[in-house]
Amino acid sequence: MNKKIRTLLSLLLVTLILVSCSSKTRTRDTSRRTERTSRETTVETYDTEKPTEPSETTETEITETSCETIRKDIPIEEQLMELDGVVSVEELEYSSISDTDARNFMVIFEQPLDWSDPSAGTFEQRVQFVYTGAVTSEFYVGGYLLPDDFYLKYGDMLGVFASQTGSNFVNAEYRFFGESVPEGLDNSKPDYWNYLTNYNAACDFHHIFEQFDRILSPNGWVMTGGSKGGMATMLQSMYFPDDAAIYVPFVAPYSDGPQAEDFFDNIYETIGDEKYGPEKAAEYRDLVLEFQVEAIKHRNELQQRYYDYGIESGAVFSDYTTPEILYDMAVLEFATATWQYYQGFSSISKVLDMKGSDDYADRILDLLIDANEPDTWSMNTVYFPYYIQAKMEMGEHEYDFSFLREALEKDGSGAELVITEDMEDMLLYKMTMTPEVFDAITYDSTSRDMLIKWEKETDCHVIQLFGGADVWYAMRLPDVPDRDNFITIVVPSAAHSNIYLEDLSYEEADEVLDRVISAQMQAVNNG
Repeated sequence: MNKKIRTLLSLLLVTLILVSCSSKTRTRDTSRRTERTSRETTVETYDTEKPTEPSETTETEITETSCETIRKDIPIEEQLMELDGVVSVEELEYSSISDTDARNFMVIFEQPLDWSDPSAGTFEQRVQFVYTGAVTSEFYVGGYLLPDDFYLKYGDMLGVFASQTGSNFVNAEYRFFGESVPEGLDNSKPDYWNYLTNYNAACDFHHIFEQFDRILSPNGWVMTGGSKGGMATMLQSMYFPDDAAIYVPFVAPYSDGPQAEDFFDNIYETIGDEKYGPEKAAEYRDLVLEFQVEAIKHRNELQQRYYDYGIESGAVFSDYTTPEILYDMAVLEFATATWQYYQGFSSISKVLDMKGSDDYADRILDLLIDANEPDTWSMNTVYFPYYIQAKMEMGEHEYDFSFLREALEKDGSGAELVITEDMEDMLLYKMTMTPEVFDAITYDSTSRDMLIKWEKETDCHVIQLFGGADVWYAMRLPDVPDRDNFITIVVPSAAHSNIYLEDLSYEEADEVLDRVISAQMQAVNNG
């Protein structure tokens, strides 16, 4: 999952101009790019039922409010320390691609392990806060750990909307990821993992919303998140609909169980049809499958090397995860990674053209590692909590080797998989969990069932964005018709890691920005 997270971060690195508190008087330009990046968010107010119709609120009224969101007579650090649950505040180094007076902080909250039982104990949760002085704010949740120091330093690069509107920006680390973990958490033991629930995480974020509202009010929030963070964004809207004025989940899947079907049917039969056309997409799918067959044919040369590479990188594999099983999994998931991220079909072709050369096997190994490093299936991976949540509530796709197994039989080389059909059941969790943890975590569909009902009935303002060429698009919640407050936009050519507002049509991007700004400013006006 490490590759997934790295590309998830790149999904939202929109390097557009960040405006400061004093930049309130820009005008629209007629060019497409300038209009999108110079939205006037502080001079117009809107009726939420008519988002394009301005009210009579004046520019002066909004401008004056925007500069008084935090009291000027008390240092901002002291105000942050006074928030309930805050245990420390540290100002981070800050650089910007624009001329801005924004300040960048790491705020540590002490949060309950179980919001239904305060006696269960606490943990500390990291939250990045970039203050610009605006009356609007973006709350972003990646669903995993906070990015490294480089990305924290460039806080104005992380927020999809904050980067365009000059909003304040809050970036919360998900509970039990990164440094936001309870003391004594151990991947090999079941202790504490039962507290890693969707509801507890939503309560964490709700508390953060409430506390920042104390110093930012009046304020208009947009909540955003990508992939797993997109799931969290939807869940927040369901559990705490009043936290944000509008919710914008990006490429958010929600599988119907810990091993949902049809994921690999899409990868081997339909993925890419809309983006490349059925004929070209079929060629690419066949190319990926050909590479997978070649990788299995060279397993005797490569499987121990792949395993050893993981050990040397610090991976800790379960007793179940032998070199043979790990290698089979890496070959299968090569198809997932290829379609999910770079779709580097030319690189695959170049390697296949090297058949018979001395370093052919080496190049196969390079591509396998580039797609998924071995520690993806390590018990000590920093993304282990994702596997817990997948098995417990959020779901994950099945691991279906039937297409690869059939291709190997057709090839006639005699090369075979070690993983048999009866081993596919719960394979991911057997590989990454100790038997003790595996037995302690059981699946509960309650959250997903509630979300299906929620998306049909919610009054919240929601914009879902998907990529039509995304492998995870097949794992989304059931589609619902668009309505005034809830719309879904699918970008046919986009994969999982590259949906930007610039990928939308002019009309779609214009509608998204108008809806976000409208909802935020209505919240400001309502105080």
